[in-house]
Amino acid sequence: MSDLLSFKITIQTIKDNLKMTLIISLLFMGISVMYSSMFPEFKSMLMEMVESGNMDSFNFVEGAEDMALYFGFLNIELYQIFWILILGILIGFISASIISREIEAKTIDLLMSNPISKKQIIIEKFLGLIPMILIINFSTFFAVCAITIAINEDINFGYLFMTHVVSTPYFLAVASIGMLISVIIDEKMKASIIMISIIVGMFVIKSISIMSPNNKFLGYFSLTHYFNPYDILKAGIVDAVGVVVLIVIVLECLLLTMFIFERRDINVS
Repeated sequence: MSDLLSFKITIQTIKDNLKMTLIISLLFMGISVMYSSMFPEFKSMLMEMVESGNMDSFNFVEGAEDMALYFGFLNIELYQIFWILILGILIGFISASIISREIEAKTIDLLMSNPISKKQIIIEKFLGLIPMILIINFSTFFAVCAITIAINEDINFGYLFMTHVVSTPYFLAVASIGMLISVIIDEKMKASIIMISIIVGMFVIKSISIMSPNNKFLGYFSLTHYFNPYDILKAGIVDAVGVVVLIVIVLECLLLTMFIFERRDINVS
């Protein structure tokens, strides 16, 4: 039981990703401050665009009709692109190399020499990614709050907070898929590239489902379908079913990851 609760691998995973966590946190805090501070300057231009109906270049994302409002601007410029897609790619990249890099570097035998099961290795590695996701997530939230107050714009901070809370299961789902790829593909760069392709592919599929009503069903095959920042930022509407689906995806991916990893004959010679 003491080994089970030691969390040594979890702590080491946190340490291994600490530098990257700080870099990505600062990056997204900077991005959020930059885009938020730009809103007052572009507000009148955005109002003209919305009133003229010249929104074709934004019809691949949800909420374009409200981009002249502060929450709508954040939705389009920050959350729909940088948050869902770019941060998703970064988390996917890191998680997809979490086991494959151990195999490629031939350190997996040292990892498995500990008196713990392969299942626990997967669980602790995944737990080690959670602080990274939370730190990036809520440091960005506080940055958005601070700049919003500084530029004297109006937003419902409760809705904003809920947007970041609900984004957590989305990023956990991304990380769980990345870990699944990581136990299937031995080369960390190849595993990460495959994961990036999956994230981009799901974003494209969701965009197609938005632009083409006849293909709306395609959205169900994308993680982004189950997390919509626009509805939360605008009215505090949380897709409870979507949250449940994301949690189920996390659990299923982790179970499948443990199943595959436990039965793999890993050759580190």
